[in-house]
Formats: sequence, structure tokens, C-alpha cells
Amino acid sequence: MKNLFFLLFSFVSLIACNDDGNNTENDNTTTSAGTANITLSAGGEQYKINGPCGWAVAAGKKYIGANDETNNLKTFSTFFNIDELPSQTTTYTLVKKPAWDQTDTDPTHIWMNITEIRNGNSLFEYTSDNSSGTLKLVVDGEKVSVDLSGIVLKPNPGGNPIFTNLNVGAFSNSGTLSGTLIFYRD
Repeated sequence: MKNLFFLLFSFVSLIACNDDGNNTENDNTTTSAGTANITLSAGGEQYKINGPCGWAVAAGKKYIGANDETNNLKTFSTFFNIDELPSQTTTYTLVKKPAWDQTDTDPTHIWMNITEIRNGNSLFEYTSDNSSGTLKLVVDGEKVSVDLSGIVLKPNPGGNPIFTNLNVGAFSNSGTLSGTLIFYRD
């Protein structure tokens, strides 16, 4: 059930990341679209997401979201416990995604995931845990840049009764991120 919630949330994030302006209806807001160039390396294979990204708020959750320019169901999200982007460079600690019925309110904690739904019933998913590393948001005026190098994400272990697990073969191993996110505060 918790995976279904986060998949639906990821779908909302891809809508938010394709919006080039601010939208305050229904508690959904975004910043001007930036660019994401993300690579996950696992077991000798690479998984890439290249497309728009930005800060967004949907269903009360604050996050940086990105989706692949050729596949809107291929998404990256980093969830925060802050109300708005910082105005100065700030470092956050990655933690494990909280259970659907729990919350982590520590403003220094974030959690991250990569998901892709294929054929409506198959799921590719990687998430952060308490040993994934840190994420630094480098703020230069309105520009925010993020270097993802060295962040380690864990694959979905399977067991979801709704989705077939696509984290098999090389992608059943932990993955290391590289790449950048660049977007703008406004």
C-alpha cells in the first residue's frame, strides 16, 4: 500500500515538474523548470533520467522533482521537511523513506527515490536509507544546483502484490548516483 501511495505521489510530481510557472491551486506549487541529468549506476549497468526538474509542493509534501523528458513515468524525487527552499547553501542528511503512516519532521532530514512504472503493472524503484549520504543545495541568488555524486540508493526488494518488481539482475544491487540538478527559486 505504501508503494502505491508513493507511486501516485510520483505521478503528481511529474505533472508539477512539467509546469513552467507557479500554480497555487490545490496546494500544488512549482518553481520555474530547471534541468536534471541523473545517472544511477548499479551492477555495471546505468539508469538515466534527463529532463525538467524543480521545487514543488503537492498534497502538502515539499520536494525536488524531476522526470525524464521522453518518459513521464520515470521520476526522481527528494522530499524535504522544510516549507521553502533555503536562501543559502545548505546540506541535508538522507534517511530511509518513512512508512506511509509515519512522518519524519527533522528539517535536516530528506529522503529520495527513483521510480518508473512500466506497462501499468511493473515497478522499478530505488530509495535512500540512513547510510545513503548527504545532499547539498548550493544556492547562488535564485539559482540552486545539486551534485548527486556518491549518493547510494537501495533497490526495491520486491514483495509488492500490485506491481511486478523490475529491480532484477544488475539493478538488484545498490546503486550510486551521479549527475546534477539545476533549477531556480522564484
